[in-house]
Amino acid sequence: MMELLGCCLLLAGCTALGLARGMALKDRTACLGEFRRCLNRLTRELTFSLQPLPDLVAHLRARGPVGNFFTACRESGEETWTDRWQTVLDTVDLPLKEEDRQIIRETGEVLGRYDGESQSQALEGLLTRLEENLRQAKAEEDRLFRVYLALGIAAGLFGCLLL
Repeated sequence: MMELLGCCLLLAGCTALGLARGMALKDRTACLGEFRRCLNRLTRELTFSLQPLPDLVAHLRARGPVGNFFTACRESGEETWTDRWQTVLDTVDLPLKEEDRQIIRETGEVLGRYDGESQSQALEGLLTRLEENLRQAKAEEDRLFRVYLALGIAAGLFGCLLL
């Protein structure tokens, strides 16, 4: 009886590990999608509004880790917006790869430095790169989520056979 319980727990644990790894892929895709949505809105607002950048960011209504990121940017004590952005990007836990972080880092270097039109043009180029990363993340998620889940189940079954 204990052996059966051990096998069930081993199978469940390994499956959970595979599922957790697959969910990390979904988290990255969701985070990139939320950044894209927020930066699209910010680009439109910069074109038509003369409000300071912290006020524009306050109206984004971002969700999840991206919302935490923008909230921390508004509340940071750094003097310039670029410094705030860089500091918060290094401290807030975002489920992103380094290449994603680089695009977001470059976005922070653009915001608040130029006039609204120049910022919008620069953001358009960065958004194009961000959308490409989002497409790649979505393709990776579609391809690997089931693989990680299957590997977790297979590892659990293999462990059960060894018991």
